[in-house]
Amino acid sequence: MFDQDRYFDVFVEYAKASPEDMLIQITVHNRGPEPATLQLLPTLWFRNDWSWGEEVARPTLRQLAQDKTGGIVALSHRDLGELFFFAEGASALLFTENETNTERLFGTPNPSPYVKDGINNYIVHGKQDAVNPEKKGTKVSAHYPLTLGPENPARFACG
Repeated sequence: MFDQDRYFDVFVEYAKASPEDMLIQITVHNRGPEPATLQLLPTLWFRNDWSWGEEVARPTLRQLAQDKTGGIVALSHRDLGELFFFAEGASALLFTENETNTERLFGTPNPSPYVKDGINNYIVHGKQDAVNPEKKGTKVSAHYPLTLGPENPARFACG
């Protein structure tokens, strides 16, 4: 894997101003000798405790905005309240449910058409219908498709 230094270094730094105010800076370096492509997917999700059999309100993530400057996600959770996630420079926000793909694993119908591996299926297999077109769910990835030259780092901020 490290032959000819063909790999990426990805550094993630956290700065926390308060319990509800955190900045995440991601820096990506291409250590190879020529330009290379990487799909960077910082992901936010809620732990799936709503399917444990108790009456628990399901949290939500939903897109508020998306343009060339990035995207904004509204978070709503019974204990955390209302929060926001900002993905500076993200080309898209990809939403699914944090639900196991029971069809793939066990041959039983999925609880939702947008299961947790839907983001992988969208990126790797080009399945456009694997992510929620309504831009909501319990899992979201900010998509940064990158082509980086050697020793030319890219830097992104989320929070």
